[in-house]
Amino acid sequence: MTTEKQICANQQNAQKSPGPKSIKGKHKVSANRITHGILSSKLLLAGEDAQDYQSLHDDLQAQLRPVGALELGLVEKIAVVLWRQRRLVGAETAAIELEITPKRIASEVTTGMGLSGFGSDKIEPEELPPFGQELADQLDWCEAVIDQYNQASSTTLDNLSEDAPLIYAQLAQDAEADQKTIEEYLSQTNLDEYMGELIRWCHTEARKLETKRKRYPAVAALSEQVKAKIAIPWQKLDVLSKYQTTLDNQLYKAMKGLRDEQSWRMSLLDTIEPAASSEAAEMGLNSQTQL
Repeated sequence: MTTEKQICANQQNAQKSPGPKSIKGKHKVSANRITHGILSSKLLLAGEDAQDYQSLHDDLQAQLRPVGALELGLVEKIAVVLWRQRRLVGAETAAIELEITPKRIASEVTTGMGLSGFGSDKIEPEELPPFGQELADQLDWCEAVIDQYNQASSTTLDNLSEDAPLIYAQLAQDAEADQKTIEEYLSQTNLDEYMGELIRWCHTEARKLETKRKRYPAVAALSEQVKAKIAIPWQKLDVLSKYQTTLDNQLYKAMKGLRDEQSWRMSLLDTIEPAASSEAAEMGLNSQTQL
């Protein structure tokens, strides 16, 4: 609780700092208790940072130095317009990112290359850069597995890790995926059947990959052209441009309104202060005359 002694001390201290005496000073502090929020109370969307908007508003207020409720309101209006312009840039970026998807690019490249879009006559997202090297590596793996199988087709499980290390590694991986040992995994089949099935898959996959590898240079070049085309949201460009124009007009009007208001205020102060100074001088002269 505040004691009577503290209250008395506060009152005495307040008398030592009576505040601004000039007309300009009084005008400046007259808006100290006016805070923004009239326009921005429902401005922020979910995920937008209120502190970012606060920083923008504070920077504008420090730069433009508004005085009074009207000028503060105009500065807030400027802050709102700039915030919406920032959001517009984010919306444009989001619209482009939603369009530039591997699936969309692959579809455009398929059409651009004159392919039917069915089966192997279709560009898949994994064929796009930078995945071309992965396709080449996978093809090399398939060809290496086939080569090891041809050289060690009659091997046993005991020698498989030495005769065909790639096949053995794949067998170990498949067994681990089933949470079994290699012996338990092969109890459902036998080594020859497993190797035969793996080689058939490798032959089929190698044919597909060979086709993809041959057309990869063309796919890579065309995909860059497609991305450049999609990077401009043509269908949304008219709407975005109109909204940008609206924001530009609002910003211009708010800035002009603020400049006009500040010019009017300064001209009014320039008129009032000389008159006040003249009146004070006249009062002093009268006092001396009476003396």
